[in-house]
Amino acid sequence: MDDQQDRSGPGPTGDAAVDRQLEALDALDTLPVEEHQAVYGAVQDGLRRILDDDPTDA
Repeated sequence: MDDQQDRSGPGPTGDAAVDRQLEALDALDTLPVEEHQAVYGAVQDGLRRILDDDPTDA
């Protein structure tokens, strides 16, 4: 990866619940590669729960 390239992720999505899930990805740079799969899995599960939520319950 080019050192001049911006390493920050995308900006806020406008959905606070989604943004909270995506914040977990920020830790990947500090974790061993062996732990990345667990982080990705947890984020994916969280995003699926958000998508499955009934918006009329909010």
